[in-house]
Amino acid sequence: MKRPAQSDTSRPRQQPLRPSAEKSPGEKSLAPRLVRNVLLWLVPSILAWLAITGFYNRFLTVSAENLLHLVESPNVTRLLPKEDPAYITITRSDFPASRPNLYQVRVTDIHFNLFLLAALFLAMPGVAMKQRLGNLAWALLIAVFFHILLLFLWVKFVYATQLGDWSTAHYGEFGYNLFGMAKHLLDLPFKLALPLVLWAAFYLRALLPRRESAQ
Repeated sequence: MKRPAQSDTSRPRQQPLRPSAEKSPGEKSLAPRLVRNVLLWLVPSILAWLAITGFYNRFLTVSAENLLHLVESPNVTRLLPKEDPAYITITRSDFPASRPNLYQVRVTDIHFNLFLLAALFLAMPGVAMKQRLGNLAWALLIAVFFHILLLFLWVKFVYATQLGDWSTAHYGEFGYNLFGMAKHLLDLPFKLALPLVLWAAFYLRALLPRRESAQ
């Protein structure tokens, strides 16, 4: 005898496989919105940076000079503003009067990355303005310490590499290489990357696809 054929309804139907990560329309448009917002915030950020530049130059100068005094005895380094407020002059009280100005540094070149930092943090879509401002405040605090350290290294770079026989006698080859490398690293790649690194520390997860845990 033939067995009755089983109906198709008794067989379990296989569910179609779903991708482990699906982006919502909001997530798909996050990157373009971020780029658009950065462009919108860039001009206000530049104007704000220009407005505080004079005060911030003076703050960095005083802070870096105080930091230098912590590692020298007696305190002979003087960082003096020039007529152009964008520049400072490095002097030492133990040098002869014939060499009053040892070197000049453009301070605005040290902290011009602030306006990009502000634009990136303020432009983040999908985040409340209060949270964006709070995150920006923490990022600015980190940037301030970075700028003080960079100006400190600028002065040490001048002492170790730019003063001829005096540099050789007081810093030698080790100091020449150490402060030369440290200044160039912080003044070029690290300074330029700082806004992106800080932004990524706060917001990179928002741009990554969300993965659902395997069932």
